[in-house]
Amino acid sequence: MDLDKRKIMLLDYLNNIYPHSETIQNLISITSSDLETLLLLIKELISEKMPVIQIRQEIRLLYPVLSIPAIKYGLNTHSLGDPLFLFQTIPSTNNYLKHNLNTLESGSLVLAHKQSQAKGRLGRAWSSPAGSTISMSLLLKPEKTKLNYALLTQLTAAAIVKTLALQNTNAEIKWPNDILVVRKKIAGILTETEYSGDTLEGIILGIGINTNMDDNDIPIDIRNKATSLKSVAGIVDPNSLVSNFLNEFERLYDNWIITHDSKPFLDICRNHSALIGGEYWIEENKGLESTRRKAKIETIDDVGALVVTYLDTFETSTLLSTNYSIRGNHGYI
Repeated sequence: MDLDKRKIMLLDYLNNIYPHSETIQNLISITSSDLETLLLLIKELISEKMPVIQIRQEIRLLYPVLSIPAIKYGLNTHSLGDPLFLFQTIPSTNNYLKHNLNTLESGSLVLAHKQSQAKGRLGRAWSSPAGSTISMSLLLKPEKTKLNYALLTQLTAAAIVKTLALQNTNAEIKWPNDILVVRKKIAGILTETEYSGDTLEGIILGIGINTNMDDNDIPIDIRNKATSLKSVAGIVDPNSLVSNFLNEFERLYDNWIITHDSKPFLDICRNHSALIGGEYWIEENKGLESTRRKAKIETIDDVGALVVTYLDTFETSTLLSTNYSIRGNHGYI
């Protein structure tokens, strides 16, 4: 068994007994390791900044971490999250699904304690510290239908909002793909479609959620616009977040597939919009150039586009997410 698999086995056990500790002597048999290997595992986990702490001869977690058994415990889906994959470190969960698209089933979910090459929309970097974020990617292989799959970003955002509400956390959506709490970004969505010629082979939904990050874990250049659930509401269990998200997503997704009605999840996006009714700068990205105009945000239409009225011409326009960013007077929002 390689070291990463042993690390995950150790973390699964420590997560199961959290907040209690276990002796090093007992962990030797639990992880099927000798003392030298176990001490190496612990040393590497601590050096990777996983929330593992050693006090004399006992080991425990500072807060819960991702664990497949714990996720499965709260899972109530018929297809999503089957199978589940959890990696200690991976370049990108989205890229893992892309590279294994032909062999993985629809509903496959890939998670990682840490991503080394995480990215967001428009290729922006996404911070993914070890053990203190949820980094996951969901694979969908929908049957041939006339549905507008660009709406999956909004459906995902709605499912995240509903998931956070279960934890008494009121979240807002900054169109098209950012989730905010106390007006700061707490989660992001990256939707990617994979085609073979004109045939849709799969849709990959990449989701990052800042769970148990401390404020000083957030890159200094974005601390004014990003936060974590721990900073807002205290330590959270990432496993219940993952299972609840899959449960909520499947309900919304299945209803959409059956009825072709996007109103239920778009209404969630409208009702929890961080933008509607406000005035913001609209930045249109044109390669190396961009334009910037002030507009009032009117609504989100039935195809997921943002409806705005430009203040310089009073022209009403609908914006698609690909080429636009929304900014406040002093930056992010």
